[in-house]
Amino acid sequence: MKPLLLKQPLPELLDIGSVSNLGARVIAGSPNVGVASLFGEPTDNLNCGVFSCTRGTFVMEYPFAEHATVWEGTATLTDENTGKSVQYQAGDSWFVEKGTPVRWEITSDRFVKHYLAIVEG
Repeated sequence: MKPLLLKQPLPELLDIGSVSNLGARVIAGSPNVGVASLFGEPTDNLNCGVFSCTRGTFVMEYPFAEHATVWEGTATLTDENTGKSVQYQAGDSWFVEKGTPVRWEITSDRFVKHYLAIVEG
């Protein structure tokens, strides 16, 4: 078991650099990403970990289905297909289907989420 407790130190995050290194298109700012794998690798069918990002706006088409919960910060996510926007803060969660283009507006200096990703299926 790997507990993920709010208000506890984060695992050490690997600096990825620009969110564009993950296939996103940057719209505003210089959003930089850090990640920590908790189970599996990004190419495995099932993986989970921690994702952090600095302030900025970008669009990313999801290469996997994801359930995520916010640990820290705020962000507004917009489904580019429907135009529906939701603002998220610590404790909020979402599910997004693979292939969905999502506009991220990170509205805090740092945003952190825990995610569970399913690549296929």
